[in-house]
Amino acid sequence: MSEFPLSVENILEQCGGSAGTSVIVLDEFLNQVPVDEAEMQDGFNSNTLITTSKAAHRLKGTAGVLGADKLHALCAALEIAAKEGHAEEAKKIFADLQVESKRCIDYVPAAKQKLQ
Repeated sequence: MSEFPLSVENILEQCGGSAGTSVIVLDEFLNQVPVDEAEMQDGFNSNTLITTSKAAHRLKGTAGVLGADKLHALCAALEIAAKEGHAEEAKKIFADLQVESKRCIDYVPAAKQKLQ
């Protein structure tokens, strides 16, 4: 696993080598994370873990595009735990996911810099 939370090389590859498109994808990630995390939290609050699972699935896809391996793995684990109704396990994973998503968000400016 890379010391960096995102892979600029992976993003570029997924975006057909376009730095401009890569920046757009990073910006969309910045907008998507708070929405997905809020939806995950809503699922916990309303005891509808399927909502949490769906939001984790959505963020997992984005994490894959970004080469955010640790975030991707946490999203996958949360998706499964929530889908299987393991609320306490899912909440623990969600806490780790929030830490890692912040690490990814904090790295976005450096990733954009590398794309210039």
